[in-house]
Amino acid sequence: MAFSARDLSEEHSRILQKKAVEAKDAAYCPYSKFRVGAAFLTEDGTVITGGNIENASYPVGTCAERVALGKAVVSASLRPDMA
Repeated sequence: MAFSARDLSEEHSRILQKKAVEAKDAAYCPYSKFRVGAAFLTEDGTVITGGNIENASYPVGTCAERVALGKAVVSASLRPDMA
């Protein structure tokens, strides 16, 4: 079942915002020092988070959203065909 941000309760929105802010602590950004966190809610209610990862070669860095999505797929919380 797909849903959008409009379908989230205020409580879920607050939880996701809090988790995204907390995920900034896991960011690896030694060059820009600009921490980014992301959080999303899976269909089964699991919250997956990720922080941005920088690389000395600027275009090779990974955004927080991709990190969270990769964590979800690897942990089997999200099947690739659901993404």
